[in-house]
Amino acid sequence: MKTFITTAHEEEYSETDKNRTLGVLLNFDEGNERIDSLVYIYHKGKYIFFNTIMEMNTYLLYGDYSRTVRAYMTEEDFDNYYDAPYISEKFTDHLEWTQ
Repeated sequence: MKTFITTAHEEEYSETDKNRTLGVLLNFDEGNERIDSLVYIYHKGKYIFFNTIMEMNTYLLYGDYSRTVRAYMTEEDFDNYYDAPYISEKFTDHLEWTQ
């Protein structure tokens, strides 16, 4: 299955040394049907993906890293997927989720 990703929305958060970009990533198929959506944080060359907004909020606001399911990806790896003509399988199939 061929799929594609695009950024649906991004916001920059700037507070001294804590600059971050928060965003929503959409994964869709050749018929432009949404397969999945993820929220993410971009900070210092790394992306952190979350399945839900609540998980991202828990991570950001409370620092609850032990219960927050997330996946990490370098900017270089993400750019390879983002710039590719298509992705084989769903984007989430290429992420390693951790807790």
